[in-house]
Order: sequence, then structure tokens, then C-alpha cells
Amino acid sequence: MSVPPQFPPQCPPVQREQLLDPYTTIDLAPATPAHRQRVIEWLLYGANVGDPAAYRLPSYDQAKLSAL
Repeated sequence: MSVPPQFPPQCPPVQREQLLDPYTTIDLAPATPAHRQRVIEWLLYGANVGDPAAYRLPSYDQAKLSAL
């Protein structure tokens, strides 16, 4: 009689990419006004992923169910 494994099988470790030097990933030239405007638009009109939905009071049916 075989004993079932105690833990589920694990996936192999993820291979990470090579580390980058930060100074090679940023542009040290000053931003143009068009680029600044584009960044402002991304920040203002982008998707608010962490923004929760507005709170609404429960409907009568929902309140009636939760009172039981």
C-alpha cells in the first residue's frame, strides 16, 4: 500500500531576467513639452485600477435577505 504525498507537487522555479543597471534604463535628456503633456494625460485619464466602485445602499431585497 502506497502512502499519498503529503504536499502537492511544486512548480519549477522561475528564471529571472538578467539584472539591469538603472542608468541604462532612463533617459537623462530633459523631457520635451509634448512628452510632459503625454505623461500628464496618462496620469490624469488612465485607468484607475485601485479606485473602488462607489458605495450604494443595498436594495430592499438584499436588506431583506440579510435580515434573515
